[in-house]
Amino acid sequence: MKHIVISGYYGFNNAGDEAILDSMITTLKSLASKQGEELRFTVLSANPAQTASRYGTDAIGRQDLPQILRTLRRADAFISGGGGLLQDATGRGFSILYYLGLVALARLLGKKTILYAQGIGPVKKPFNRFFMRLIANRASLIAVRDEGSLNELLRLGVTRSPVILTADPVFLLKPADPDGRAAEFLKELPPNKPVVGISVRSWHNEEETLREISIAADLIARDLSALTVLVPMHYPGDLAVSDKLAALMKSETHILRENLTPRELLSVFTRFDLVLAMRLHALVFAAVSGVPMLGIGYDRKVDALLARLGLTSAGEPGQLNSIKLAGQALKRWGSREDLRQTLQEKSLLLHDEALSWAKKVLAFILDPQM
Repeated sequence: MKHIVISGYYGFNNAGDEAILDSMITTLKSLASKQGEELRFTVLSANPAQTASRYGTDAIGRQDLPQILRTLRRADAFISGGGGLLQDATGRGFSILYYLGLVALARLLGKKTILYAQGIGPVKKPFNRFFMRLIANRASLIAVRDEGSLNELLRLGVTRSPVILTADPVFLLKPADPDGRAAEFLKELPPNKPVVGISVRSWHNEEETLREISIAADLIARDLSALTVLVPMHYPGDLAVSDKLAALMKSETHILRENLTPRELLSVFTRFDLVLAMRLHALVFAAVSGVPMLGIGYDRKVDALLARLGLTSAGEPGQLNSIKLAGQALKRWGSREDLRQTLQEKSLLLHDEALSWAKKVLAFILDPQM
């Protein structure tokens, strides 16, 4: 049995990161099982009890350095990712030092180290750029989820390790059968009306952005005779922003207040007929479900995903116009059957990319010569 330690933004109730973790564990376990192999995972988490319960893994505190050190010594491989961990644009820019520090520690202990489908950058601070180049060049395997991240690594001077362009692991995720909390919520939705899912987050120009989105949402609801559902992807912050948006809207809207698991949440997305979202993984969930979407490009990772799906952004926060936003959404609605087919085809290609990378990772972990 191979023991793998996984680090990322886990245990913080961020649906996107939790979906990445779920997908990585499920995919690697399934692939290993087909080869008669067994994998054991230990996840570094802000909420070890929740993580262990949700995914059937071991989990330890992400800041418990003595325990991390003991666990890494017994491990065979270390995975950092996926998601946008290696950047210094948000927060104080210290998180990149934490994540790279763990990679460095794993390498010092002689472990196989894998940067798994990362979204890289921006990395602006000089020391962070130096540290990134130093550590990433010593990683065993690296894959990024978009071309922008690939180019960022090249600009940083990461050339020693071959970098693979892959897809977000969430394209491999399957929805849960709607039961429990997800089923209860879905029962509240009328069966004879279109449902528009909306996912927002706190960002710059928040008041102006929410105002424009609220007007657009009301126009969309009116023209489609639709119900809107506000979907927080990160608790509790997105729930607070969703409440603000709902207060601005005049049309009927529901808020998904339950902190669902990634698979439960994906099952809710399969009920939507149209999605308008800022959050990256709300758009991934829509794509996986074949639901026409309109993305708001608050971060370049959103634009990168939309480009891979053959779509363009509706604009940036602070630059949105409610009339144009509603018009774009209604245009997507008008071509929804063609768009649904395109999204299914693109999602299948990205699914295959993510699966190919997972197979490479497993082969590397199991190979005793590497």
